[in-house]
Amino acid sequence: MVRSVKSQLISLENIVDSKQKFNIPRYQRLFVWKNVQIDTLLEDLKDAYISKKELYYLGGIIVVKSRKGYYDLIDGQQRFTTLWLLSYALKDYCLKKFLKVNNELRLSFSIRKQVSDYFNKLFAGEEIQDNEIDDTEKSLSKITKWQGRIKNFILENENLLDMNKFSQFIYEKLYVLITEVSETTDLNKLFEVTNNRGMQLQHHEILKSTILKFIENKQERIRYSKIWDSCSNMEDYIERNISYETGLKSSEISECYNKHSRSFDFKSLLHLMINQGRNLQINDADILSILKLPKKYVEGIEEVKVEDLLDNPDEGKNDQDSIRSILTFPQLLLHTLRIYLYKKNLPDINKISEKELLHTFKKHCNIENGEAAKEYIELLFNVRFTFDQFIIKWIKIDKNEEKHEIRYLTKYNQSRKQTYYFKRTENEEDGFALLQSMLYHSQQITTHYWLTPILFSALEDKDRDSLFEKLRLYDNILFCTKNESTLQERTLLLMDSIANGSFGQYVYNYDIIDENLGVSFPHYWFYKLEFILWYLLSDEILDWKKFRMTAKNSVEHVSPQNPNYTQDIVSKRYLNTFGNLALVSRNINSEFSNKPFREKREHFLYAKRSDRVDSLKLDIIYRNKTWSDDLCKDHLLKMKGYIEEYFRLE
Repeated sequence: MVRSVKSQLISLENIVDSKQKFNIPRYQRLFVWKNVQIDTLLEDLKDAYISKKELYYLGGIIVVKSRKGYYDLIDGQQRFTTLWLLSYALKDYCLKKFLKVNNELRLSFSIRKQVSDYFNKLFAGEEIQDNEIDDTEKSLSKITKWQGRIKNFILENENLLDMNKFSQFIYEKLYVLITEVSETTDLNKLFEVTNNRGMQLQHHEILKSTILKFIENKQERIRYSKIWDSCSNMEDYIERNISYETGLKSSEISECYNKHSRSFDFKSLLHLMINQGRNLQINDADILSILKLPKKYVEGIEEVKVEDLLDNPDEGKNDQDSIRSILTFPQLLLHTLRIYLYKKNLPDINKISEKELLHTFKKHCNIENGEAAKEYIELLFNVRFTFDQFIIKWIKIDKNEEKHEIRYLTKYNQSRKQTYYFKRTENEEDGFALLQSMLYHSQQITTHYWLTPILFSALEDKDRDSLFEKLRLYDNILFCTKNESTLQERTLLLMDSIANGSFGQYVYNYDIIDENLGVSFPHYWFYKLEFILWYLLSDEILDWKKFRMTAKNSVEHVSPQNPNYTQDIVSKRYLNTFGNLALVSRNINSEFSNKPFREKREHFLYAKRSDRVDSLKLDIIYRNKTWSDDLCKDHLLKMKGYIEEYFRLE
């Protein structure tokens, strides 16, 4: 199919020097990345810059040279579009060179004139209004969304990073592997292969092969392979994944679940797979062949319909809801590895980085025989079940909205017969889920170190109320005490306390609330206060009951920094205090930043009537009809009082 191929590892600087131009062909998806992919790339780049890495490898790009002087992007258009948008966000520095070649955009879009026009307007510095964007051009609406996300990242890190040096790092140290194929290549076939099968195994698939090779017995290796595959799909629940991977019905799998201990019997599950599994007879013993098998496994095996596997009579009411994990599978593997190493009294990994998954396992993991391989995979299964049972997921509640929720696994008797089935149920007004949502939004999305100790606890403690109280304690210890060690080191010390059952005495520190930090206030404390207010007052203030944490990334001054009026403002003494600040989304801050208190209040109360409360702190502030130094000071003292009360309740 491919007659000639040449590959080269090149930097953005090399691309600029060689004056290469790229085009996204008409048959390519333009931009479909989700939040986590954008955020992960940005955080990885930041970490690589801070760590002073000599090379940051972004991945492979497949191109074919067209007759118009452009390289058509066959694979890698998502990464390349993101690079252009990032370069635009940093256009005041050396990355401006990446945006154009002479007078033409370096990146063009076949038959997408509106997208090309949008990029040209961006480069020219023209202000583009939302109403100018055609709703039918879905790709463009996504580009505008991610452009804003990248801009927010730059604004949030401009005090942490030297943006000139950060841009230079991206320009000189970010490399891609560009593979050029011949123009005589069957591009339709190549496009189909890259989108349906992928050009290479993912790191976690290679790791799977590396670990499973130690299990010598073929049938045993296949069963553990199915367990691994069941854990790897993070966009569904583990019990459903087992059905898909093995052909076992939900009622059959339920036989291995003890509703009293709230846990699976792993050995019983393996035994069930021996006796009743339908899709486990694979002739090829080579583990790479197992990895590459399609979901229907192999020819000659009768296809099992999904509806035949999920024999829950209530299936479809809530178990079929669209869900999205807060972690990737490689991240879950690394949290599991931390627990595995801790249990064996071995040193912790250097850091949670899914890009370094293979290197981390090679350096830290001592799996050198079949028993160790099986031990790790059994732990992985238990961690994954614990993750599904006690950790929040994104649950889609309508076409454009998701919320954090925990759906707890329960085992029901089917019509008083001896047949059981699984069901995922929601615990309404779940403080455990709200606390996790607070931690999710306030911590780095690529690591979430707080998850390791709570997963470690939940492997033994299956009571959600008990785990809720433990997570309250863990949060306070990790983020509200003076400690010079890193967050990763603190989680390891916390696991020591969990293992010993003794936490000692901690002195909580929240002196930061008294500082005049303005927009530099850590976002954690705004999120923390929202949870505290809900925890202490939601039983009294009923419209707070269904409060949800949402992504907020901008510190707003209630009384603005540059008012053009004299009423309802605070003096410079209180302007940058915690009492005059709240955390909001950046678009709200930009829209209302300099507007008077009464206008902001009216807008907030209107939104509260039509929807739900967006900020509990602001809900308290806007109960005042005016704003002044005394009211700001009083609000600050009240918020400190709630924080103190919350810590006393521990």
